[in-house]
Amino acid sequence: MSVPNITTRDIELTNGELEDEQWVIDSIINANVSASPSSSTARIYRVPEMVRETNDYQKHYVPKVVSIGPYHFGNSKLESVEKLKPVFTKRLLSNEETLRSLYKKLGEPQMVQELRNFYEENTTSVFSNKVFTKMMLLDCCFILYYIQYIFGEKPESCPELKIHEIVFVRQDLFLLENQIPFKILNEAVKLLKIDCLSKIKPFIKGNILASGKSKRKWLESILCILNDQSCREEQKMELFDKEPDHILHLLHRTLTKKVNVSKNNNLKPRNNYKCTFRNVNELMDVGIHFKPSDTMSLSHMKFTNGRWWFSTAVELPPITVDDSTKPMLLNLIAYEMCSNDEAWVTSYVCLLDSLIDQPEDVKALRKVGVLENSLGSDKEVAKLFNEIGTDLVPNNLAYLEAKNMIQRHYESWSNTLISQLKHEYVKSPWAFFALLGALIALSLSSVQAYFTVWSPKGECDDLCMLLKKNHHL
Repeated sequence: MSVPNITTRDIELTNGELEDEQWVIDSIINANVSASPSSSTARIYRVPEMVRETNDYQKHYVPKVVSIGPYHFGNSKLESVEKLKPVFTKRLLSNEETLRSLYKKLGEPQMVQELRNFYEENTTSVFSNKVFTKMMLLDCCFILYYIQYIFGEKPESCPELKIHEIVFVRQDLFLLENQIPFKILNEAVKLLKIDCLSKIKPFIKGNILASGKSKRKWLESILCILNDQSCREEQKMELFDKEPDHILHLLHRTLTKKVNVSKNNNLKPRNNYKCTFRNVNELMDVGIHFKPSDTMSLSHMKFTNGRWWFSTAVELPPITVDDSTKPMLLNLIAYEMCSNDEAWVTSYVCLLDSLIDQPEDVKALRKVGVLENSLGSDKEVAKLFNEIGTDLVPNNLAYLEAKNMIQRHYESWSNTLISQLKHEYVKSPWAFFALLGALIALSLSSVQAYFTVWSPKGECDDLCMLLKKNHHL
């Protein structure tokens, strides 16, 4: 076997390749990702880049009337309301001394740095401490003045804002990129000596997505509309034992409030688990009915397997669908994408997306009170959830216990048989009447056969038998 000749050139190339290889290995081993303090502590996020590249960004994530915080500060389209911030601030604060006290508190070096750290890296560095503090003060007073004197009042209470601007301000205050730290609002209400919960509570209540008869129960239990002082204090501790990061965070916390329901913490998806049911009407065909839950939280979904075919039900938290629903849901979902909070809003939207395929599904949920349509036609509502649910990734363990029970009920042979009979006969009037006629005829024939065989003896039976024996008959 001959050995190939190795030249000096070949050796140089080989050494060079080895050096390149070592460089690749070293670059991988020595790679290090270190998060900067500002980015690691950020709690008021920018919309994720993958969302910013879509056409929905300008429509659903950018404020239409008012800029809050640094992300959209200086937007020329928002100048008209920006000029009203000093006016509202002077109306809210009782005197110049109160204004100085609040500015001094927010302008403390430690406070300024803490507030800057709420935002993502390099988004506030373009503002000096004075400009940044003034921005926080004006935005804080604008929010509190709007909540206390404009929201829920007659339009005449604020002639400076048009009716449509009042509505859009409410929507703008729940945008992910349009937030200020809740800490600032707390400092202001302490200085003004007003109850933070009593002022923020009605504003959050007015933007809750739930509706129907259960809505009042939920709001009474979560936000304590009842006059019972002990309940009021209990809920105050529950909502504010840990200060929310901002208003959108408070709304998210309220919507996804944990409820005490029995669940199996060790529950895992079954092998090759797959939900084969498709929509609301398909589940109703196998005897599963829907109803609004009394315990209102997007994290709550309950399956009740009744003894009778008509008593099996799925409890879902009800939701109002109007013009503000889509931007609010999208911003809550974007918040979950950026934060460490459980993605209950995302999972809830994915659940509704899977249950709603056609306008008929919306109609079924609307009739039982799970969904209130203030948007327009049922077709628009179906389209809304199908659009929002596109490309969303829910938590695989969300509603898993209820989904497993629904799937088992759906796969039951008896329920499948009932579904087939319902499709073939109940939904077709002529086929149903034909089936009903056949059942009546069968019943009558059975009765006739029974009395023919088992009918009691009459008075003439013995005489007939005697005559028959004597061959007279």
